[in-house]
Amino acid sequence: MVMDGFFKEGEVSKACDLFHEMIQQGVVPTEVTYSSIINALCKARAMDKAELILRHMVHSGVQPHDRIYNTLIHGFLTSGQQKEAFRLLKLMTSQGVMPNVVTCNSVMDYLCKHGRVKEAAEIFYSMVVKGQKPNVISYSVMLHGYAKEGSLVAMIDLCELMARDGVVPDRSFFNILIKAYAKYGMIDVAMLFFDEMLKQGVNPNDITYLTLISAFCKMGRMDDAMIKFNEMIDMGIPHDTTVYMCMIEGYLNHGDSVKAKEFITKMKSRDVSHSPRKGN
Repeated sequence: MVMDGFFKEGEVSKACDLFHEMIQQGVVPTEVTYSSIINALCKARAMDKAELILRHMVHSGVQPHDRIYNTLIHGFLTSGQQKEAFRLLKLMTSQGVMPNVVTCNSVMDYLCKHGRVKEAAEIFYSMVVKGQKPNVISYSVMLHGYAKEGSLVAMIDLCELMARDGVVPDRSFFNILIKAYAKYGMIDVAMLFFDEMLKQGVNPNDITYLTLISAFCKMGRMDDAMIKFNEMIDMGIPHDTTVYMCMIEGYLNHGDSVKAKEFITKMKSRDVSHSPRKGN
């Protein structure tokens, strides 16, 4: 399809011109065509044009499905137009289209990132009431929101609800838990979640280990930090200079310059990358 070719090449304006030409020639776009052009316009942050296509879709008698609304709502949120996103959410429900889990996750994520955790929680629990099962992303979004607030009790309640609902936690979920408890000086609780992570067959990554090592170093528990460092190396987990610098600063801050120098030598001899990795 020519329009798909324009989308793949990033020629959104040409795709729009072709779309309007189709309309003028009496060609009725399919739901797939509407979905494709709305998705492309949202990616290009052309939100006004994307909503115009939605209106044309409704006017033409083609009922937008929940995924199209989610694309638009997510687009408005990521482009900083939260009022438009929530207006569209109301419009969606008024037309009998219930937001799916993906839509709810997008809205909850925005709310949590802007300190509106209570509102996010209302959406989360309304999903349960309406028979929509929150997924691991839903739980992770709420967990991260509670973690930023320091609401550790709410985090535990969420974990218990997740277990009852049979939702399996992933690495990102465990990393949020571990980081939160480590941040608030409860490293032994963080280690319990680390052990549970391994027990459930979820593999830790460099972020998991850096979180634990950093917490141990700040508390002066350098032997524990060293155990985790060696464990990370033995498991072959990719890492950069950040974890070495963490160990070096830990030894220096607690008066062991000899060990600090050993780590500097070790870091140089292993030619460790300086570029931090991205991930959860």
